[in-house]
Amino acid sequence: MEVIIREANPSDAAQIIAYVNRLSEEPNSNIELSPGEFTHTVESEAAILSEFALSENSIFLVAESAGKIVGIINCRGSKRKAIRHAVTLGMSVDQDWRGQGIGRQLITRAIEWAKSAGSIKRIELAVFERNTIGIHLYQKFGFEIEGRRRKAIFRDGQYLDGLIMALLL
Repeated sequence: MEVIIREANPSDAAQIIAYVNRLSEEPNSNIELSPGEFTHTVESEAAILSEFALSENSIFLVAESAGKIVGIINCRGSKRKAIRHAVTLGMSVDQDWRGQGIGRQLITRAIEWAKSAGSIKRIELAVFERNTIGIHLYQKFGFEIEGRRRKAIFRDGQYLDGLIMALLL
């Protein structure tokens, strides 16, 4: 099936909420949410998506197939002048769609956007140390490990380490 990468809009709010809730319920999920913790309403999520659309140093993209969101990536920049040049990246792909190049497509588009923005010089992210597939993908794009957050995440009954990675543009 064809996958389209596009900017998210407020009308995607309900689908994004359902998507994130599915991810949080996966056993051994690699997102920093436990089941039931994502409590955004459609209205609050739509407002967040509107903020992304209006920000010059933030973007929210979705991967969509046959009208269904199968992956998301966002880069969020700060309003503070001292750190406006750095964005924090968050990405995920639906369990049934992993291993099909969607993550690669999402990262490619996010990096293209950051380079075209002109003012962005750093993309940073946090990743579970156990997410070796994700780490490898990020490294293929030039992200480097900058640090370790020991016992930073409590998930599935255990404390897990996280890594901080960054790409300088």
